[in-house]
Amino acid sequence: MKNFALICSFFLILFSVSCNQNEPTSPQGDDHQNGKLFLKIDKANAPESVVWIEAFLTREGYDTVSGLLNLLSDSTADILMENIQAGEWNLKVDAKDSTGVILYTGETTVNVFAGFTTQVNLVLEPTGAGVGNIYIWVTWGTTPSDWIDYSGNPVLSPSGTYFETHGVGQANILFIDDVYKMWYLGDAGANNNFVMYAESNDGINWTRPYPSPVLFPGPTGSWDDLSVHPGAIIYDNGEYKMFYCGWSYTDGPWHIGLATSVDGINWIKYPNPVLYASGGWEYQLATSSVLKIDNVYYLYYTGRNLPILKIGLATSTDGINWTRYSGNPILPYDQSWEGTGVYYPSVYKTNNMYVMIYMNQPGSGFGKATSTDAINWTKDESNPFFTNEETQNQWAAYKIAYPFYLRVNNKDRIYYTGFNSYGSPYRIGFVTK
Repeated sequence: MKNFALICSFFLILFSVSCNQNEPTSPQGDDHQNGKLFLKIDKANAPESVVWIEAFLTREGYDTVSGLLNLLSDSTADILMENIQAGEWNLKVDAKDSTGVILYTGETTVNVFAGFTTQVNLVLEPTGAGVGNIYIWVTWGTTPSDWIDYSGNPVLSPSGTYFETHGVGQANILFIDDVYKMWYLGDAGANNNFVMYAESNDGINWTRPYPSPVLFPGPTGSWDDLSVHPGAIIYDNGEYKMFYCGWSYTDGPWHIGLATSVDGINWIKYPNPVLYASGGWEYQLATSSVLKIDNVYYLYYTGRNLPILKIGLATSTDGINWTRYSGNPILPYDQSWEGTGVYYPSVYKTNNMYVMIYMNQPGSGFGKATSTDAINWTKDESNPFFTNEETQNQWAAYKIAYPFYLRVNNKDRIYYTGFNSYGSPYRIGFVTK
């Protein structure tokens, strides 16, 4: 992105700009007589509040040329502006909400040369008098500064009870009846873990109305008799469903079980796992997110065979019988910052687009991916968008992990687990946008 700063600087505050290196291309036929300016908007990553994109080209002595795009209803994310005379023009782009209020704006001068369609980052040689074309690519990338660590972090620390001896983490939160309800991991050490519960009126100040676990490991000899981890939780038709991770010995297979509850406190387990681990990258399974789309449950899980971690998907119509997606994994690791794995996906829907927040194997940062169908994902070019180095007062400078996205009353938060040194008790904090 930095390559384009001098040419596209008017977008830096608002957008992240990139340009396709396959351009320029010479226009054909009537294009020699009619210049064009083509703006392509990165619709998938546009801010939620933006509905309209309007562009204006102005030049003294010429009529204003304009183009308009509706991100919600138009079939493409392009604006085409035609019949542009060669010379210097002023370009202004406004991004508006549904009521027409301008939320983002950018302005610059651009030179149009005859005989070419080109990008604004190239130095062009004029081909003579006449008309020409410009090609501009506009994206809505995020930067680390978009997400700010809460100054009061951490918001949940170990209580001092046996169940939280080594820390608290892996928050999974629902906002129901004006109450934030958090199910989280209590670590007693020796890989003996429990599901704990806390409540809050603001998502910041938490109380523990039930200091004991709300979900225990199973009886001796059961598949989850050593450890249970909070996983994906959904409130569905008056019932809570928790898809949790459990095991009987740490180095063996981890499976995914199901527990149900009418109050979120008293849970009834199904006797057997609903999704069993298998070989290869799915030797151990852990889940963190579930959506219900057109009466089908989409369960996002991590496949773990250290040091490799990948993200998979399973679907179900009843929450009990699951089918793995044939194209798994849906998100592999393929970027240097991800180390040898990606895991713990938190998936949500916004503006007809699905967004996945995930962590990397080293525990140093969070990334984002988007999808139109909740199956096929594209990673954001700005990843990682938040790192351990950005935590307030270095409270989680050693590692950050287990991101969980939550939007309540137009406030975006990502709750996560933080460590400030090797072996220290881990705690829960959040970043806000």
